Amino acid sequence: KNGLRSQRLCGRRCTAAQLPHAPKTFSLRRFYAMGCASSTERATLAKPVLVQVSAASQGAEAPAAAEVSLAQLGVEVPAIPGDVGLCGQLSEEVVRSIAPRYASWVYMNAADDTGFLPEVLKQCVKQLEVRPFPGPDPLPSDDQVAAGLEALSTLPRPLMLQCTSGNRAGALLLLWLVQKHGYSAESAKQFAEDMDLQFWQRCTKCGPMREWLLARLPSTEIGQILKPAEGLVFSQLFDSETCTYTYVLGCQDTKEAVLLDPVLEQKDRDLMVLRELGLKLRYVINTHAHADHITSGGLIRKELPEVRTVISKASGAKADWQAEPGEKVAFGRFALEALPTPGHTEGCVTWLLKGSPTMVFTGDALLIRGCGRTDFQGGDSGKLYDSVHSNIFSLPGDTVVYPGHDYKGRNVSTVDEEKRYNPRLSKTKDEFVKLMSELNLPYPKRIDAAVPANMVCGVQD
Repeated sequence: KNGLRSQRLCGRRCTAAQLPHAPKTFSLRRFYAMGCASSTERATLAKPVLVQVSAASQGAEAPAAAEVSLAQLGVEVPAIPGDVGLCGQLSEEVVRSIAPRYASWVYMNAADDTGFLPEVLKQCVKQLEVRPFPGPDPLPSDDQVAAGLEALSTLPRPLMLQCTSGNRAGALLLLWLVQKHGYSAESAKQFAEDMDLQFWQRCTKCGPMREWLLARLPSTEIGQILKPAEGLVFSQLFDSETCTYTYVLGCQDTKEAVLLDPVLEQKDRDLMVLRELGLKLRYVINTHAHADHITSGGLIRKELPEVRTVISKASGAKADWQAEPGEKVAFGRFALEALPTPGHTEGCVTWLLKGSPTMVFTGDALLIRGCGRTDFQGGDSGKLYDSVHSNIFSLPGDTVVYPGHDYKGRNVSTVDEEKRYNPRLSKTKDEFVKLMSELNLPYPKRIDAAVPANMVCGVQD
């Protein structure tokens, strides 16, 4: 990881000038990616799952084996679709250290290249292939692209792609995810940023390769399906301390609105947004009794007595309305329907808003490329797997997913994307349960204050 990934920095506390290798401008998505979790949480949630070992500079010695061991890089169990690693030219010592961890290896330069170590690799991997994939000058031919994609689709896993610097390997992997696994252009670009692919992020000579790849990305963007239904007022808000998303949904005709998963410290901000949008708040809804922040529902109700608070009956928490599965919370001509998705906690609910597009607000049950932990508050990994698959993954693929949190700067997904690419929930149930049991996550910092407060709707004596 580069300097941007290795520091705990928040947008409120730093400027681009304070960041090593920082770009001069940041999108909101990239800015939040820098520091929304503790170092332990970030190490778990942003664990590198894709190896990119840069080649030694010309004339310099190759890196020592200890510097590129898979254990240190955190890729012993890759989690991306395809279980693929990337690397540049490596010394024989490094290759002998890394290669036994892989079932197959693809060399993307010519077979007579001086950096190729076929005799060493044949001793370590089950299958070795040479698939030349040039670039950026000249760019790969259609036949070379087809051969590279075939190798990625058919060779046993885990698989390593090796070229001179790792750049062409990254480009081929991204193209494979698009063409063979249906990544949208938005998802492909976000993947390149999340994985810090060198050819996408930090290579000054890779412009032609990036342009070549961009021309091959699908033209249909998720943004084309995200326009809210006619008459719906919608706002997604973010708390940088807890990486929590709060949602304002309102009816343009009646001005009635709901506030979903609000954070106590953001109460004044949320009420100001409602006023600015000309909306009248009717309900404050929580997807579950949160462990990482306290809801502002109780204090809002004190300030606005006409507002009703809502949480699931299964949560056991106090609220004006303890919703049962299938019940609907109406605001104007819209309504949110309660879909039970227990597993993170016993009382988790996903709120479904039917329309064009259909939206789901999944709380901590389903996150973008992840899910909530299952080791406290009545959590149950098997229940979470079953409830997500039966009540969320059964929805149309273009249903828009709005999570309760994100720790890597992402804000929206779709059911189809999560079914395909969620590294936890795309596994079998047994694999998922085993994975969740081995996370060994730290005790939540705010749970001792947050859960008791949220069990009484955030009202504290």
